[in-house]
Amino acid sequence: MSPRPDDQTRTELRDLVAKAAQHRDTERERIETEFWQEIDRLQGHYHGAQQDIADELGIKRNQILRQTKRYRPATQDTAND
Repeated sequence: MSPRPDDQTRTELRDLVAKAAQHRDTERERIETEFWQEIDRLQGHYHGAQQDIADELGIKRNQILRQTKRYRPATQDTAND
């Protein structure tokens, strides 16, 4: 069994784990934003597309509305209201 690390080694490890977790959170947010912006674009393809998307994703139409508004770029949001 390897010996216990010193405090500096443990601190460095914690810092690296925190950095990796932050990167994961940032990427998750970026991907979530891209996904909902794409869904926002796709729901305009034809009348009833929002319901078809909701059925495919297994969610309610109002959730699509909330999420697409949440992730819509600010400039586009004011133009659509």
